[in-house]
Amino acid sequence: MPIQVGKMILFGILYGIIYIAVPLILFEVLGMMGIMTFTQEFKISIIIMGAVGVFFAMLSHAYPKDTSANRIIAFFSTVFSGVYLFYIFGGFNPGVSLGTYYIEFATFQILFGLQLIAWLFLGSSGIRALQYLVEAIELRKKKEYNVRVKKQFKLSKLFKFFGTILSLVILGYFISLIYSGMNLGFGINPINPSDITYDNGGTPSPLDDALYLPLTFDLDNQGIYAIYDVYLDVTIYTVSSANETVLPSNTQIGQSLNNYFGTFHSFTTNPDQLINISVAGQYALGLATTDAVLDLKIYFNTRYAGIEIDLNTTIQTPWTALI
Repeated sequence: MPIQVGKMILFGILYGIIYIAVPLILFEVLGMMGIMTFTQEFKISIIIMGAVGVFFAMLSHAYPKDTSANRIIAFFSTVFSGVYLFYIFGGFNPGVSLGTYYIEFATFQILFGLQLIAWLFLGSSGIRALQYLVEAIELRKKKEYNVRVKKQFKLSKLFKFFGTILSLVILGYFISLIYSGMNLGFGINPINPSDITYDNGGTPSPLDDALYLPLTFDLDNQGIYAIYDVYLDVTIYTVSSANETVLPSNTQIGQSLNNYFGTFHSFTTNPDQLINISVAGQYALGLATTDAVLDLKIYFNTRYAGIEIDLNTTIQTPWTALI
Protein backbone atom coordinates (compact mmCIF):
# COMPACT_ATOMS: atom_id res chain seq x y z
CA MET A 1 0.00 0.00 0.00
CA PRO A 2 1.69 3.26 -1.13
CA ILE A 3 2.20 6.03 1.44
CA GLN A 4 0.85 9.48 0.45
CA VAL A 5 3.92 11.54 1.33
CA GLY A 6 2.62 14.75 -0.30
CA LYS A 7 -0.60 14.70 1.73
CA MET A 8 1.33 13.95 4.92
CA ILE A 9 3.52 17.03 4.45
CA LEU A 10 0.58 19.25 3.47
CA PHE A 11 -1.59 18.29 6.42
CA GLY A 12 1.41 18.31 8.76
CA ILE A 13 1.95 21.98 7.91
CA LEU A 14 -1.78 22.75 8.15
CA TYR A 15 -2.23 21.12 11.55
CA GLY A 16 1.04 22.62 12.78
CA ILE A 17 -0.53 26.02 12.16
CA ILE A 18 -3.82 24.99 13.83
CA TYR A 19 -2.41 23.15 16.85
CA ILE A 20 0.70 25.22 17.59
CA ALA A 21 1.10 28.48 15.68
CA VAL A 22 -2.44 29.86 16.09
CA PRO A 23 -2.67 29.20 19.87
CA LEU A 24 0.80 30.66 20.55
CA ILE A 25 0.13 33.76 18.43
CA LEU A 26 -3.23 34.21 20.17
CA PHE A 27 -1.58 33.86 23.59
CA GLU A 28 0.99 36.54 22.70
CA VAL A 29 -1.60 38.96 21.27
CA LEU A 30 -3.85 38.62 24.32
CA GLY A 31 -0.84 39.10 26.60
CA MET A 32 0.38 42.20 24.73
CA MET A 33 -3.12 43.69 24.92
CA GLY A 34 -3.20 43.03 28.67
CA ILE A 35 -6.40 41.00 28.36
CA MET A 36 -5.24 37.52 29.36
CA THR A 37 -1.96 35.96 30.43
CA PHE A 38 -0.83 32.32 30.16
CA THR A 39 1.86 30.59 32.19
CA GLN A 40 5.03 29.37 30.47
CA GLU A 41 4.23 25.82 31.57
CA PHE A 42 0.84 26.01 29.84
CA LYS A 43 2.45 27.25 26.61
CA ILE A 44 5.03 24.45 26.68
CA SER A 45 2.30 21.85 27.22
CA ILE A 46 0.40 23.27 24.22
CA ILE A 47 3.54 22.94 22.07
CA ILE A 48 4.10 19.33 23.18
CA MET A 49 0.47 18.29 22.71
CA GLY A 50 0.34 20.21 19.43
CA ALA A 51 3.40 18.33 18.13
CA VAL A 52 1.71 15.02 18.96
CA GLY A 53 -1.43 16.25 17.19
CA VAL A 54 0.59 17.13 14.08
CA PHE A 55 2.14 13.64 14.14
CA PHE A 56 -1.30 12.00 14.22
CA ALA A 57 -2.59 14.36 11.51
CA MET A 58 0.28 13.34 9.21
CA LEU A 59 -0.27 9.65 9.91
CA SER A 60 -4.01 9.93 9.26
CA HIS A 61 -3.25 11.07 5.69
CA ALA A 62 -0.54 8.49 5.01
CA TYR A 63 -3.03 6.00 3.55
CA PRO A 64 -6.13 6.37 1.35
CA LYS A 65 -9.38 7.09 3.18
CA ASP A 66 -11.04 3.80 2.17
CA THR A 67 -8.46 1.65 3.99
CA SER A 68 -8.59 0.18 7.48
CA ALA A 69 -5.15 1.64 8.27
CA ASN A 70 -6.48 5.15 7.59
CA ARG A 71 -9.50 4.57 9.84
CA ILE A 72 -7.38 3.16 12.70
CA ILE A 73 -5.08 6.19 12.59
CA ALA A 74 -8.14 8.49 12.38
CA PHE A 75 -9.46 6.78 15.53
CA PHE A 76 -6.31 7.55 17.55
CA SER A 77 -6.06 11.05 16.04
CA THR A 78 -9.65 11.86 17.05
CA VAL A 79 -9.11 10.52 20.57
CA PHE A 80 -6.06 12.76 20.87
CA SER A 81 -8.02 15.78 19.53
CA GLY A 82 -10.65 15.21 22.20
CA VAL A 83 -8.01 15.01 24.94
CA TYR A 84 -6.28 18.13 23.53
CA LEU A 85 -9.51 20.19 23.61
CA PHE A 86 -10.38 18.74 27.03
CA TYR A 87 -7.06 20.04 28.33
CA ILE A 88 -7.41 23.44 26.61
CA PHE A 89 -10.74 24.06 28.33
CA GLY A 90 -9.59 23.06 31.80
CA GLY A 91 -11.00 19.54 31.94
CA PHE A 92 -8.00 18.16 33.84
CA ASN A 93 -8.75 19.99 37.07
CA PRO A 94 -10.45 17.30 39.21
CA GLY A 95 -12.25 18.62 42.25
CA VAL A 96 -11.88 22.22 41.13
CA SER A 97 -15.03 24.09 40.07
CA LEU A 98 -13.14 26.73 38.14
CA GLY A 99 -11.03 26.33 35.03
CA THR A 100 -7.78 28.02 34.14
CA TYR A 101 -8.88 31.12 32.25
CA TYR A 102 -8.31 34.47 33.88
CA ILE A 103 -9.04 37.74 32.07
CA GLU A 104 -7.79 41.02 33.52
CA PHE A 105 -8.68 44.56 32.50
CA ALA A 106 -7.87 47.86 34.17
CA THR A 107 -10.95 47.85 36.41
CA PHE A 108 -12.02 44.23 36.67
CA GLN A 109 -10.85 40.61 36.56
CA ILE A 110 -12.84 37.52 35.55
CA LEU A 111 -12.10 33.86 36.18
CA PHE A 112 -14.00 31.37 33.98
CA GLY A 113 -14.67 27.69 34.66
CA LEU A 114 -15.15 25.98 31.30
CA GLN A 115 -15.43 22.29 32.26
CA LEU A 116 -18.83 21.93 30.56
CA ILE A 117 -17.30 22.94 27.23
CA ALA A 118 -14.41 20.54 27.85
CA TRP A 119 -16.78 17.61 28.39
CA LEU A 120 -18.86 18.49 25.32
CA PHE A 121 -15.77 18.42 23.10
CA LEU A 122 -14.58 15.17 24.69
CA GLY A 123 -17.97 13.55 24.13
CA SER A 124 -18.09 14.66 20.50
CA SER A 125 -14.59 13.32 19.86
CA GLY A 126 -15.47 10.03 21.55
CA ILE A 127 -18.45 9.44 19.27
CA ARG A 128 -16.45 10.27 16.14
CA ALA A 129 -13.63 8.00 17.32
CA LEU A 130 -16.10 5.10 17.66
CA GLN A 131 -17.28 5.81 14.12
CA TYR A 132 -13.72 5.47 12.79
CA LEU A 133 -13.10 2.31 14.83
CA VAL A 134 -16.22 0.59 13.45
CA GLU A 135 -15.30 1.70 9.92
CA ALA A 136 -11.82 0.21 10.38
CA ILE A 137 -13.30 -3.13 11.46
CA GLU A 138 -15.76 -3.09 8.56
CA LEU A 139 -13.00 -2.39 6.03
CA ARG A 140 -10.66 -4.93 7.62
CA LYS A 141 -13.21 -7.76 7.56
CA LYS A 142 -15.01 -6.46 4.47
CA LYS A 143 -18.21 -6.79 6.43
CA GLU A 144 -20.81 -4.23 7.49
CA TYR A 145 -22.14 -4.16 11.04
CA ASN A 146 -25.78 -3.09 11.14
CA VAL A 147 -28.36 -2.13 13.73
CA ARG A 148 -32.10 -2.31 13.19
CA VAL A 149 -34.58 0.27 14.50
CA LYS A 150 -37.61 -0.32 12.24
CA LYS A 151 -35.10 -0.24 9.38
CA GLN A 152 -31.51 -1.36 9.05
CA PHE A 153 -28.66 1.11 9.60
CA LYS A 154 -24.95 0.73 9.11
CA LEU A 155 -23.41 0.96 12.60
CA SER A 156 -20.64 3.37 11.55
CA LYS A 157 -23.25 5.64 9.93
CA LEU A 158 -25.20 5.65 13.21
CA PHE A 159 -22.13 6.87 15.12
CA LYS A 160 -21.54 9.46 12.39
CA PHE A 161 -25.15 10.67 12.77
CA PHE A 162 -24.89 11.07 16.54
CA GLY A 163 -21.48 12.74 16.19
CA THR A 164 -22.93 15.25 13.74
CA ILE A 165 -25.88 15.93 16.05
CA LEU A 166 -23.58 16.56 19.02
CA SER A 167 -21.37 18.86 16.91
CA LEU A 168 -24.45 20.87 15.95
CA VAL A 169 -25.47 21.02 19.63
CA ILE A 170 -22.02 22.38 20.55
CA LEU A 171 -22.21 24.95 17.73
CA GLY A 172 -25.70 26.01 18.87
CA TYR A 173 -24.48 26.27 22.45
CA PHE A 174 -21.62 28.60 21.45
CA ILE A 175 -23.94 30.78 19.34
CA SER A 176 -26.48 31.01 22.17
CA LEU A 177 -23.70 31.75 24.66
CA ILE A 178 -22.39 34.66 22.56
CA TYR A 179 -25.91 36.03 22.02
CA SER A 180 -26.81 35.75 25.70
CA GLY A 181 -23.52 37.27 26.85
CA MET A 182 -24.12 40.29 24.63
CA ASN A 183 -27.51 40.80 26.28
CA LEU A 184 -26.39 40.95 29.89
CA GLY A 185 -26.22 44.22 31.80
CA PHE A 186 -24.89 44.99 35.28
CA GLY A 187 -24.67 48.39 36.94
CA ILE A 188 -24.01 49.83 40.41
CA ASN A 189 -26.25 52.73 41.41
CA PRO A 190 -24.96 55.77 43.34
CA ILE A 191 -25.62 55.70 47.07
CA ASN A 192 -28.46 58.07 47.94
CA PRO A 193 -27.38 60.17 50.98
CA SER A 194 -30.98 60.36 52.22
CA ASP A 195 -31.06 56.56 52.58
CA ILE A 196 -27.94 56.40 54.77
CA THR A 197 -28.57 55.67 58.44
CA TYR A 198 -26.30 56.33 61.43
CA ASP A 199 -26.49 54.43 64.72
CA ASN A 200 -24.60 55.89 67.69
CA GLY A 201 -25.01 52.67 69.68
CA GLY A 202 -26.75 54.54 72.50
CA THR A 203 -23.47 55.63 74.09
CA PRO A 204 -21.18 58.68 73.82
CA SER A 205 -18.29 56.48 72.61
CA PRO A 206 -17.81 56.33 68.80
CA LEU A 207 -16.42 52.80 69.03
CA ASP A 208 -19.90 51.23 69.00
CA ASP A 209 -21.24 53.53 66.27
CA ALA A 210 -22.27 52.18 62.88
CA LEU A 211 -22.98 53.77 59.51
CA TYR A 212 -25.19 51.82 57.08
CA LEU A 213 -24.82 52.48 53.36
CA PRO A 214 -27.59 50.99 51.17
CA LEU A 215 -25.93 50.10 47.87
CA THR A 216 -28.16 48.92 45.01
CA PHE A 217 -27.36 47.33 41.67
CA ASP A 218 -29.35 46.57 38.52
CA LEU A 219 -28.99 43.27 36.67
CA ASP A 220 -30.54 43.00 33.22
CA ASN A 221 -30.63 39.44 31.86
CA GLN A 222 -32.07 39.42 28.33
CA GLY A 223 -30.19 36.24 27.38
CA ILE A 224 -31.70 32.79 27.09
CA TYR A 225 -29.96 31.39 30.18
CA ALA A 226 -30.80 32.05 33.82
CA ILE A 227 -28.11 33.34 36.19
CA TYR A 228 -27.90 30.93 39.13
CA ASP A 229 -26.59 31.20 42.70
CA VAL A 230 -25.42 34.79 42.69
CA TYR A 231 -23.09 35.67 45.58
CA LEU A 232 -21.87 39.23 46.01
CA ASP A 233 -19.40 40.76 48.49
CA VAL A 234 -18.58 44.47 48.79
CA THR A 235 -15.65 45.95 50.70
CA ILE A 236 -14.96 49.69 51.09
CA TYR A 237 -11.45 51.16 51.19
CA THR A 238 -10.38 54.77 51.54
CA VAL A 239 -8.14 56.06 48.74
CA SER A 240 -7.66 59.56 50.14
CA SER A 241 -9.17 61.54 52.98
CA ALA A 242 -9.59 65.19 53.96
CA ASN A 243 -8.89 64.28 57.61
CA GLU A 244 -6.34 61.54 58.09
CA THR A 245 -6.83 61.55 61.86
CA VAL A 246 -10.43 60.36 61.89
CA LEU A 247 -10.44 58.68 58.46
CA PRO A 248 -7.00 57.38 57.38
CA SER A 249 -6.27 56.70 53.70
CA ASN A 250 -5.68 53.22 52.26
CA THR A 251 -7.76 51.58 54.96
CA GLN A 252 -10.63 49.10 54.88
CA ILE A 253 -13.51 50.83 56.64
CA GLY A 254 -16.56 48.70 55.87
CA GLN A 255 -17.92 45.61 54.19
CA SER A 256 -20.93 43.48 53.34
CA LEU A 257 -20.19 39.77 52.87
CA ASN A 258 -22.02 36.64 51.71
CA ASN A 259 -24.95 38.36 50.04
CA TYR A 260 -26.97 35.69 48.22
CA PHE A 261 -29.47 36.62 45.52
CA GLY A 262 -30.57 33.23 44.20
CA THR A 263 -31.60 33.15 40.54
CA PHE A 264 -32.07 35.89 37.95
CA HIS A 265 -34.21 34.33 35.24
CA SER A 266 -33.78 34.83 31.50
CA PHE A 267 -35.47 37.78 29.76
CA THR A 268 -35.90 39.69 33.02
CA THR A 269 -34.86 43.10 34.33
CA ASN A 270 -33.93 43.16 38.02
CA PRO A 271 -33.49 46.72 39.32
CA ASP A 272 -32.47 47.97 42.77
CA GLN A 273 -31.07 44.79 44.29
CA LEU A 274 -30.08 45.86 47.81
CA ILE A 275 -26.78 45.36 49.65
CA ASN A 276 -26.39 46.93 53.11
CA ILE A 277 -22.78 47.93 53.77
CA SER A 278 -21.82 48.42 57.39
CA VAL A 279 -19.11 50.92 58.42
CA ALA A 280 -18.40 50.23 62.07
CA GLY A 281 -16.37 51.59 64.97
CA GLN A 282 -14.28 54.74 64.76
CA TYR A 283 -14.56 54.87 60.94
CA ALA A 284 -18.32 55.44 61.06
CA LEU A 285 -17.98 58.90 62.59
CA GLY A 286 -14.95 59.68 60.42
CA LEU A 287 -16.82 58.82 57.20
CA ALA A 288 -19.86 60.79 58.30
CA THR A 289 -17.81 63.95 58.89
CA THR A 290 -15.05 63.74 56.24
CA ASP A 291 -14.80 64.18 52.48
CA ALA A 292 -12.92 61.31 50.86
CA VAL A 293 -12.34 59.19 47.77
CA LEU A 294 -13.47 55.58 48.20
CA ASP A 295 -12.84 52.30 46.41
CA LEU A 296 -15.76 49.85 46.29
CA LYS A 297 -14.21 46.41 45.76
CA ILE A 298 -16.88 44.04 44.49
CA TYR A 299 -16.66 40.25 44.28
CA PHE A 300 -19.35 38.53 42.18
CA ASN A 301 -19.72 34.75 41.82
CA THR A 302 -22.35 32.90 39.76
CA ARG A 303 -23.13 30.08 37.34
CA TYR A 304 -24.25 31.00 33.83
CA ALA A 305 -24.94 28.60 30.96
CA GLY A 306 -22.96 25.88 32.74
CA ILE A 307 -19.95 28.16 33.24
CA GLU A 308 -18.60 29.14 36.65
CA ILE A 309 -17.79 32.85 36.78
CA ASP A 310 -15.79 34.82 39.37
CA LEU A 311 -15.75 38.58 38.82
CA ASN A 312 -13.68 41.08 40.80
CA THR A 313 -14.06 44.76 40.07
CA THR A 314 -13.20 48.07 41.73
CA ILE A 315 -15.31 51.21 41.45
CA GLN A 316 -13.79 54.48 42.64
CA THR A 317 -16.20 57.12 43.84
CA PRO A 318 -15.96 60.52 45.58
CA TRP A 319 -17.53 60.81 49.02
CA THR A 320 -19.01 63.95 50.52
CA ALA A 321 -19.31 64.28 54.30
CA LEU A 322 -22.84 63.85 55.61
CA ILE A 323 -22.48 66.41 58.40
